[in-house]
Amino acid sequence: MSNARKATRARQLEQKQLYNEVYSLRCTLDELYARFDMVTDESQVDACIYELNATLAKYDYTLKCLKAFDVS
Repeated sequence: MSNARKATRARQLEQKQLYNEVYSLRCTLDELYARFDMVTDESQVDACIYELNATLAKYDYTLKCLKAFDVS
């Protein structure tokens, strides 16, 4: 297999991994929002907000990487 084909295959694999991660994080966010809607205890609300913010940061970063990957 030539170097160009290997590089193309590696880029395709990386892109697929990024898409999978974005999908996984989106599902996690949906679950966290559902849990947030159900909790009533103050400490649980704080924990949900913390988890939501952390997951949103990961989601935003992964999406940014995916967009940058698609541009190049």
